[in-house]
Amino acid sequence: MSAVFSQFDEEARATLGGLHTLPEILGQPALWRRIWTRLRGEKHRLSTFLDPGALGPDREIVLTGAGSSAYIGELLQGRYALRTGRAVRAVPTTDIVTNPEEAFPRNVPTLLISFARSGSSPESVAALDCAEARLEDVRHLVVTCNPQGALANHATRGPREVFVLPPEADDQGLAMTGSFTGMALAGLLLADLEGLEAAGARVECLAKAAEHLLATQGDLFRRLGALPFTRAIFLGSGALKAAARECHLKLQELSNGAVICAYESFLGLRHGPKAAINGETLLVFLFSGRPGHRAYEADLVDEIHGGAQGLFHLGVGDGLRDPSGREAAIPLDGSMDDEERAICAVLTAQILGVHKAIALGLRPDSPSPTGSISRVVRGVTIYPASERQRG
Repeated sequence: MSAVFSQFDEEARATLGGLHTLPEILGQPALWRRIWTRLRGEKHRLSTFLDPGALGPDREIVLTGAGSSAYIGELLQGRYALRTGRAVRAVPTTDIVTNPEEAFPRNVPTLLISFARSGSSPESVAALDCAEARLEDVRHLVVTCNPQGALANHATRGPREVFVLPPEADDQGLAMTGSFTGMALAGLLLADLEGLEAAGARVECLAKAAEHLLATQGDLFRRLGALPFTRAIFLGSGALKAAARECHLKLQELSNGAVICAYESFLGLRHGPKAAINGETLLVFLFSGRPGHRAYEADLVDEIHGGAQGLFHLGVGDGLRDPSGREAAIPLDGSMDDEERAICAVLTAQILGVHKAIALGLRPDSPSPTGSISRVVRGVTIYPASERQRG
């Protein structure tokens, strides 16, 4: 086996348009270690802000962001609910801006945690304003990669704290890579700042698992990138379903829509989405580490084996045993919990997306030749609530 991008030296990366995206993918394990170190340095300030006494007993938590940043909230929602015992919802900024009365249906004390790579998309700041217009008591925690962004510097009525990731998290390629996994890890660690010291060992385990994947799976990803799939379906449960959603977007972005992607839960696939499987479909199973989940996942895999199987199957976290040559498995460290597995699993779609982009003659740093998608969303007009209601 070989490293995932070993055939591309720096000159080749520049020629192929991957001068940013490829090293940003490879640099994620080191970035994760730096995030833990930075949080240690800012623990007192953030712990004071997030102290249960300061938050009060009945404060809800809303996790928000746009696009990939919104999926971070979905990935972390369960962990925050279990850790805090509070009502926790993941609501995209794009839904808050258009439907603020539904995003905040009750005037209850709220902690709004906003995730954003650049913090410069119009919805990022507008979501904060919507929350303050609807809620008498709202506290803001901003997790971002850009200290100069509008979100990091937006004045709020309610108390506010900002955690800025290390500079290398502000990736310059179109597709979010280290920014996604970095903010997801930061959010995971922020859910339990009391246990931050002990979490260092878990961050190291996660980083080593990713380093092993990056160092050993090159042959597999080169093979996958050359396959003639035009559809891909990513499956996961809980936090891994959120990872599947990020995976589907990553491959679709990097292939500029040449590969149409979908995501679903293992149980949900049977309820209609299974009809999308055809002979040009890549199926990617993001397997849970929880025994109860694995029973459901194994049943679905058996059902797939007995019916419409698609073109190829990839199992992330093992779980596949078909010797036919139409399946492959990437093992993950069994000691990782599902949120950690989700962060690591996202790397598979990032790597696959790069190989597919290059196979299609696209440039991974900017795979959209027409500019129909861009690194920072522009051109969104934010309308006053009165104007929206007139429509």
